Amino acid sequence: MSYQSDEEQVELLKNLWKDYGQPIIVGIAITLAAVSGYQYWQKTEQQNIAAASLLYQNLLNSVEPTLTGRSTTTPEQQATTEHVVAALQKDHADSQYAKFAALFLAQQQVLANELAAARSSLEWVLAQKPSPEIKIMATVRLGRVLLSESVDNSQQVLDSLNALPAGSAYLASIETAKGDAYLALGDRQQAQAAYRKALGAAEAGGSERPMLQLKLDDLAVLDGAKPALEG
Repeated sequence: MSYQSDEEQVELLKNLWKDYGQPIIVGIAITLAAVSGYQYWQKTEQQNIAAASLLYQNLLNSVEPTLTGRSTTTPEQQATTEHVVAALQKDHADSQYAKFAALFLAQQQVLANELAAARSSLEWVLAQKPSPEIKIMATVRLGRVLLSESVDNSQQVLDSLNALPAGSAYLASIETAKGDAYLALGDRQQAQAAYRKALGAAEAGGSERPMLQLKLDDLAVLDGAKPALEG
């Protein structure tokens, strides 16, 4: 085997670099930049999630006594809630924490009879393209708010509820809201059917809905039928 001179080898290396080296290095640089960019994005994303989680935890800590939804927050708690929700909506709108915080705020706004504010909070949640579960929860709650605002919203509420998946874990809540919408429209027969479906779904899930049974009993009395008895 013959060997090339040092000069020939140097020239060959130069040509190889010119023909192949630069594209390879550029490719490596692009790959490294992509990996570095992804790692930076991943780190930033993790930091955003951590920050959103911390804000949400602060919210939970400040309003823990009211999480059952049976009482309104104090003025101080309400101010904290509004501040935290605003921060989450501004800086972490894509996070689940922002959506859950807005749902809680809407709940408190309903308890305070601030229906327009509650509607705005729930509409914000739905505008963020939430997960199916959160979408169902927000749609049902928005339906209740709209019905409380005016019976003229009944058909709109019914249309939005009918667009939800029928086989979800929230079937009892969906059908209850449908029954309320049908009742507002004056369709007692459809209301009864929806309430019965809701009661069946609740019982299948092992939960009790005494208020739902009362609604059915009231409708039965209006229709001149014997009220259903609970077992």
